[in-house]
Amino acid sequence: MPTLVMTVPVPPGQTTALEQHIAEASEHPDFDKTLKGFGISHESWHIQETPQGDMLIQVFQADNPNEMLAAFGQSQDPLPVLQKQFLKETLGIDLSEPPPGPPPRIIFEWP
Repeated sequence: MPTLVMTVPVPPGQTTALEQHIAEASEHPDFDKTLKGFGISHESWHIQETPQGDMLIQVFQADNPNEMLAAFGQSQDPLPVLQKQFLKETLGIDLSEPPPGPPPRIIFEWP
């Protein structure tokens, strides 16, 4: 299954808000249906503490990760709209726009 990994810096003081948001979003009644509707078979979020500040690492496994990200960005369904609004306000990323630059490239994978 193709994988997409994204890393985003978390602004100072926003880690707790991020943790609370994903805990609440994952309880949304449409959560499973929404992810499956985008072809996502696995999604995980990780916080990596670094000397430069916290980083959010998002891992997605989907039929076509780039199409999934584009469809999510354009979706007007309630949960994606909530997610996009939160991520824009909290992390400064606008998923309704294509990310700048090429997608991450794999430099090692096993097996």
